[in-house]
Amino acid sequence: MLRRMTLVELDAADAPLLEALARLSHAAAATHAPRWLPTLDDAREEVADATRPGRVARVLLGADARPLAWGSIFHVYGHVWEVHPLLVDPAHHRRGYGARVLAELEARAAARGAGVLIVGTSDETGATSLSGRDLYADPVAAMASMTFEPSHAVGFWLRMGYALVGVTPDAEGPGRPSINLAKRPPRA
Repeated sequence: MLRRMTLVELDAADAPLLEALARLSHAAAATHAPRWLPTLDDAREEVADATRPGRVARVLLGADARPLAWGSIFHVYGHVWEVHPLLVDPAHHRRGYGARVLAELEARAAARGAGVLIVGTSDETGATSLSGRDLYADPVAAMASMTFEPSHAVGFWLRMGYALVGVTPDAEGPGRPSINLAKRPPRA
């Protein structure tokens, strides 16, 4: 199935594609991070941000040319590049589409000299054992014993080879942390 799909650059001039990605992003965020992109206008801003200079953004299009997944990666500082966002149409989860977009983004960052790739994922829905807790007392112990529901994005990132490297307590509000992961990029 994947061979009938195509990966394309995100084109800032393709208004129908930008709108389709905004709708995909809004739906995807509603599932896992409902406070992140609460409106379609917020999702449109997220898509627009990915078209800024210095960003690498790729879109996986289905055989019917509709977007199934998309993501962006950008240089942060030094050799650090951040994946943000990586979103899959909720109707197409667990089919390898996010992994396919991510592999392309990672390869492009590596070709540009990335030495470390970072990503953050929040827990706004109580899907990890880090949610609803005061993590300041011992964040390392909380991370070491972290559990998560299969639907939470942290499982995807771990399967993609990212390592848990930190947690930012209350990043999304009291008891709603940001979970930080990192990975060395693939070498060509």
